[in-house]
Amino acid sequence: LTPPQAAAPQGGGENGASGGGGKTRVLVLHNMVADEDLATEEDYGGLVEEVREECEKFGRLLGMKVPRPQDGYAPSAVKKVFLEYASIDDAARAESELAGRQFGPNYVGVTYFDEGEYGAER
Repeated sequence: LTPPQAAAPQGGGENGASGGGGKTRVLVLHNMVADEDLATEEDYGGLVEEVREECEKFGRLLGMKVPRPQDGYAPSAVKKVFLEYASIDDAARAESELAGRQFGPNYVGVTYFDEGEYGAER
């Protein structure tokens, strides 16, 4: 992950929160997972480790999901990273730091996700 650039599109924020429900403890990172990241267990494990290490810098990370088709997740959840923080403040800090950062060739988008839906997806 590299720091955001001035021209980078910003995702998330109060206007970009999914479902219009405002900020929650759960974030969704977009544009971070490519097909090759899911190709092998080794590639997947490397992605998970790299993302976890970076995202733990912004607050207490309680959980993280990187859904794959073979794990039974809905297609709409695949290729996204779901982060559950201990507090809304931690999630907001992560959103502020991650939105617009470059990850590989892409810029990271960040939205908030409904905590109830996150807990129901096991």
